[in-house]
Amino acid sequence: MHPPSPRRLSLQQIVEGQRRAAFVGRKAELGLYRANFALPPEDPRHRFVFHVRGNAGVGKTSLVREWREAAGEFGAVTASVDESADSVPDVLADFAAQFAEQGHPL
Repeated sequence: MHPPSPRRLSLQQIVEGQRRAAFVGRKAELGLYRANFALPPEDPRHRFVFHVRGNAGVGKTSLVREWREAAGEFGAVTASVDESADSVPDVLADFAAQFAEQGHPL
Protein backbone atom coordinates (compact mmCIF):
# COMPACT_ATOMS: atom_id res chain seq x y z
CA MET A 1 0.00 0.00 0.00
CA HIS A 2 1.32 3.40 -0.98
CA PRO A 3 1.09 6.45 1.28
CA PRO A 4 -1.42 9.00 0.05
CA SER A 5 0.09 11.40 -2.42
CA PRO A 6 0.24 15.02 -1.31
CA ARG A 7 -2.61 17.20 -2.48
CA ARG A 8 -1.63 19.13 -5.58
CA LEU A 9 -2.00 22.87 -5.49
CA SER A 10 -4.08 24.61 -8.11
CA LEU A 11 -2.43 27.11 -10.43
CA GLN A 12 -4.26 29.88 -8.56
CA GLN A 13 -2.81 28.68 -5.24
CA ILE A 14 0.70 28.51 -6.70
CA VAL A 15 0.47 32.03 -8.16
CA GLU A 16 -0.95 33.40 -4.90
CA GLY A 17 1.87 31.76 -2.92
CA GLN A 18 4.46 33.30 -5.22
CA ARG A 19 2.80 36.71 -4.94
CA ARG A 20 2.85 36.51 -1.15
CA ALA A 21 6.48 35.37 -1.10
CA ALA A 22 7.41 38.37 -3.24
CA PHE A 23 5.71 40.79 -0.80
CA VAL A 24 8.70 42.51 0.79
CA GLY A 25 9.47 45.81 2.44
CA ARG A 26 6.04 46.43 3.96
CA LYS A 27 6.02 43.85 6.75
CA ALA A 28 5.96 46.57 9.44
CA GLU A 29 2.89 48.23 7.92
CA LEU A 30 1.11 44.90 7.61
CA GLY A 31 1.99 44.03 11.22
CA LEU A 32 0.69 47.38 12.48
CA TYR A 33 -2.52 46.88 10.52
CA ARG A 34 -3.05 43.36 11.90
CA ALA A 35 -2.27 44.48 15.47
CA ASN A 36 -4.92 47.19 15.15
CA PHE A 37 -7.64 44.52 15.10
CA ALA A 38 -6.65 43.49 18.64
CA LEU A 39 -7.25 47.01 19.96
CA PRO A 40 -10.75 47.94 21.11
CA PRO A 41 -12.24 50.94 19.28
CA GLU A 42 -12.09 52.97 22.52
CA ASP A 43 -8.31 52.58 22.71
CA PRO A 44 -6.64 55.82 21.58
CA ARG A 45 -4.13 53.76 19.58
CA HIS A 46 -6.92 52.18 17.49
CA ARG A 47 -7.07 53.46 13.92
CA PHE A 48 -10.23 53.50 11.83
CA VAL A 49 -8.60 54.68 8.62
CA PHE A 50 -5.31 53.62 7.04
CA HIS A 51 -3.96 55.85 4.28
CA VAL A 52 -1.31 54.86 1.74
CA ARG A 53 0.56 57.21 -0.54
CA GLY A 54 3.87 57.20 -2.33
CA ASN A 55 5.66 57.11 -5.63
CA ALA A 56 4.70 54.70 -8.37
CA GLY A 57 6.12 51.22 -8.06
CA VAL A 58 6.83 51.19 -4.32
CA GLY A 59 4.22 48.54 -3.44
CA LYS A 60 1.13 50.54 -2.48
CA THR A 61 -1.29 48.33 -4.40
CA SER A 62 0.28 45.16 -2.99
CA LEU A 63 0.08 46.55 0.54
CA VAL A 64 -3.59 47.48 0.16
CA ARG A 65 -4.30 44.02 -1.27
CA GLU A 66 -2.60 42.44 1.79
CA TRP A 67 -4.52 44.74 4.14
CA ARG A 68 -7.83 43.83 2.54
CA GLU A 69 -7.03 40.13 2.81
CA ALA A 70 -6.05 40.52 6.47
CA ALA A 71 -9.22 42.51 7.17
CA GLY A 72 -11.30 39.71 5.70
CA GLU A 73 -9.68 37.26 8.13
CA PHE A 74 -11.01 39.44 10.95
CA GLY A 75 -14.46 39.84 9.38
CA ALA A 76 -13.93 43.52 8.64
CA VAL A 77 -15.41 45.40 5.72
CA THR A 78 -12.99 47.40 3.59
CA ALA A 79 -13.00 49.92 0.78
CA SER A 80 -10.30 51.70 -1.13
CA VAL A 81 -10.01 54.32 -3.84
CA ASP A 82 -7.24 55.66 -6.01
CA GLU A 83 -6.62 58.97 -7.72
CA SER A 84 -9.39 58.32 -10.25
CA ALA A 85 -11.93 59.17 -7.50
CA ASP A 86 -11.45 62.92 -7.60
CA SER A 87 -14.42 64.19 -5.60
CA VAL A 88 -16.13 63.38 -2.32
CA PRO A 89 -19.26 62.05 -4.10
CA ASP A 90 -17.04 59.77 -6.24
CA VAL A 91 -15.24 58.42 -3.16
CA LEU A 92 -18.50 57.81 -1.31
CA ALA A 93 -20.04 56.09 -4.34
CA ASP A 94 -16.98 53.84 -4.67
CA PHE A 95 -17.11 52.99 -0.96
CA ALA A 96 -20.85 52.24 -1.11
CA ALA A 97 -20.37 49.92 -4.09
CA GLN A 98 -17.49 48.08 -2.40
CA PHE A 99 -19.44 47.69 0.85
CA ALA A 100 -22.42 46.29 -1.09
CA GLU A 101 -20.13 43.79 -2.86
CA GLN A 102 -19.10 42.56 0.60
CA GLY A 103 -22.73 42.12 1.67
CA HIS A 104 -23.02 45.41 3.57
CA PRO A 105 -25.03 47.83 1.43
CA LEU A 106 -25.41 51.35 2.75
